[in-house]
Amino acid sequence: MHRVMLIDDDIPMLKVLQQMIDWEELDLHVAGSTYSSAKALHMFRETQPDIVITDIGLPKKSGIELAAEFTAMKPDVRIIFLTCHEDFHYAQAAVRLDADDYLLKDKLSAEQLEASLRKSVSRLKSGIAGSQLESMPNNGGLLRRALLQMIMDGADLERVRPHAARLGISWSYPWFMMGIVNLRYCAYEPFYNRSNLPLIRYAVYNIALEIAESYEGITPFIEQEQFMILYNYRHNLAGNDAAYFHSYLEELIAQSSAYLKLTLQIVAVSDRLALQAAGAVYQQLRLGRPEFYSTEQLVMAPCSQLLENMFYPAPQGFADPFRNKLEKAILEKEVEAIRLVLEQFGQEALSRRTEPGEWIGELIQLMRGAEVLFACRKPDEDIYYYLGEARTAEDTLGLAFGRMEQLVREQGTYSAPVPANEPRLQVIQAFIDQHLTENITSIDIAQYLYLNPSYFSRYFKRLTGLSFTDYVHQYKMRIAANMLKSSSQTLEMLAMGLGYSDRAYFSKVFKKYIGVTPSDYKQKKQLRRTP
Repeated sequence: MHRVMLIDDDIPMLKVLQQMIDWEELDLHVAGSTYSSAKALHMFRETQPDIVITDIGLPKKSGIELAAEFTAMKPDVRIIFLTCHEDFHYAQAAVRLDADDYLLKDKLSAEQLEASLRKSVSRLKSGIAGSQLESMPNNGGLLRRALLQMIMDGADLERVRPHAARLGISWSYPWFMMGIVNLRYCAYEPFYNRSNLPLIRYAVYNIALEIAESYEGITPFIEQEQFMILYNYRHNLAGNDAAYFHSYLEELIAQSSAYLKLTLQIVAVSDRLALQAAGAVYQQLRLGRPEFYSTEQLVMAPCSQLLENMFYPAPQGFADPFRNKLEKAILEKEVEAIRLVLEQFGQEALSRRTEPGEWIGELIQLMRGAEVLFACRKPDEDIYYYLGEARTAEDTLGLAFGRMEQLVREQGTYSAPVPANEPRLQVIQAFIDQHLTENITSIDIAQYLYLNPSYFSRYFKRLTGLSFTDYVHQYKMRIAANMLKSSSQTLEMLAMGLGYSDRAYFSKVFKKYIGVTPSDYKQKKQLRRTP
């Protein structure tokens, strides 16, 4: 009997996986399951599973990174990845991962899961080696990661050169140019889910490595969200070194678009840079965002010019003149008016050279205000994450317009009548009320209604605009918020009463749907009652 380990930070999803199939019938045993990447490593060492099913988008350490570490510990382990987005095949084409399968969580059926597991068992029996993550820096392992860390810490070339040589990297010349690679999220969001970000970054990194084979002296590095490209060169009077590096970066942009449907944003230092300065310059460019008001995908300039860009604080009430205009355009379903308001908002920021972080904060406030007009909808938190990570005003405005346009499209769809021949939402709601103390899943309610689980998931999403898991969490958190106003129960008792055995997880869910932790929420309500 083969041992299986399940990893997903969505605890109900773990229950779904365990209940979806008859594991013993497939000669399989679920040896462990966890929502934590840190616990996953410990559990893997203890249980030594033969097959691991893991979500890609785990916090702290992604499923990709975990798979690399599992493979290092047990080379013949089989890996099945879970993802949330159906257009993920773009990334699969660019990442050399020998995973047994990529399963879509929202469309996962028992038949698909069984087929993937049978494939894994077949490979185990035939002795095929486990997931090959040669393209990942995790697998080459520690040497490349240590080399990048030395660069970020400011080590000089003489100290670094022997470590680079061990990786087959020849840095013969004293000078470097540097490029920093980022995604434009308004192009990313239509094709991929946030949980896919780690793998998408590695996909771009793989493309960067392949192109670098044709360019002497160019070395890409990636570590979590750091994506740096160094060009080691000998300065010459012809002055064509910057053009050479520019050509490489343009090719990376073009191939990422062709293979991954992505738009990259790259800022590059075009003049001489000593290696020991690379880490500090990298951090300054990351924090300063000198490319923020540019519309070019590739911003390449001397280091001094990039670092001298000046931004100014946003004046108090900066977004106020745009707020009513935006809300009016949304309610009147005037898409072009929305675009115009956002463009004017961006032009005002450009004319003032407003500090990027402050301007994005003002934009987020505008969007949050618009979301309130549709209180029955759960805000799209991924959009707000992308806004925080975006490197240009153009990208942030693209994200904002996409979200506002979505609100316009969805207006009036929330009260659509439920077809008479389908289960009523009231029945589903009653089932949730009867099982508040349990961790119910879509499989539980589907069985109660005598429906196929996959059909029920699609039906429920069409009916409410939410996944069943999100709906239940949201419903329970509203109950929790009301109880925190009036009840003297401890958080542990409250969590248990709503089916959350882990206080930390309950607090995490509460903050996600209410916006603050339970403790902060209760404290604020108590302060308001104090005369």
